[in-house]
Amino acid sequence: MIAAELINKELPTLSLKDTVSKAMELMDEFKVRHLPVVEGDVYLGLVSEKFLFELDENDLLKGHANALVRPFMFEDQHLFDALKLIDTFRISLVPVLAKDEKYIGSFTEFSLARSITGLTAVQQPGGIIVLEMPPSDYTLTQIAQIVESNDGRILACYLAPQKDSTKIEVTLKINREDLSAILSAFTRYNYKVKAAFHQSENDEDMRKRFELFMNYMNM
Repeated sequence: MIAAELINKELPTLSLKDTVSKAMELMDEFKVRHLPVVEGDVYLGLVSEKFLFELDENDLLKGHANALVRPFMFEDQHLFDALKLIDTFRISLVPVLAKDEKYIGSFTEFSLARSITGLTAVQQPGGIIVLEMPPSDYTLTQIAQIVESNDGRILACYLAPQKDSTKIEVTLKINREDLSAILSAFTRYNYKVKAAFHQSENDEDMRKRFELFMNYMNM
């Protein structure tokens, strides 16, 4: 998914002729902490709620144009680029520009989060395995073969470096809720399983036995 597909046409823009009061009202109405300042189709930058709090409500934005920050994405950039932009500038809204740098719209961090949730298979049923290994040992083909040979399928895979370590964490979202067989296979292939989050058949058996016991106690 690219930035242009995330644009929310309902999000407003401000102009240099607008007052601080109007900017604050729009931010409150649309539940954002930033809004783009645009003249025609020229993107001038973002104004923040925090900055506006320091000004008189009757001030015009024109008098504070030099204080605007100018983060943005081009329309064909991947949404993962937005994560870096939001983290770097701590912004609640991402302006999107065409290739000729004309302003075409914006999207919020909330809509970005919803889109990433769809891409990362968060809402799909299954379990999670976290592997730890040196980067040189990472081979997605072999990892996928181990999962698939045990009737599983990788829905998503994420790599993250570990702090104060040369190793990486490989997080796998797998379409099975019971990962017992897959975990055993990783152990046989000498993979270090750092963590696993799943519902095993043994857990289900224990739950059923507990329910039977409680039913017996209530008789």
